Amino acid sequence: MLVKLGIGPGPKGKKDLRGKKAFLYDDGKNPYRTMCFTVAAKILKRRGAEVETAVPGPTEKPHVKVIDLQQQPKLGTQRPRSRR
Repeated sequence: MLVKLGIGPGPKGKKDLRGKKAFLYDDGKNPYRTMCFTVAAKILKRRGAEVETAVPGPTEKPHVKVIDLQQQPKLGTQRPRSRR
């Protein structure tokens, strides 16, 4: 299922999906689809993606949307230069 989303198998233990967010739209009418979405959400979370589950609109079909998040600039404090 993840291959259909454009997210193939990744290296084990790596957080290669950081910076991505997955929206799972499930209406709950099909228990098999709900189970697949639950398993996919666990895998995506384990690989570093943010996951959000929602109910689709009245005319929408259940689906999954994966988007890239905007990278936040790292705000780090500058280290003082060593005194000599």
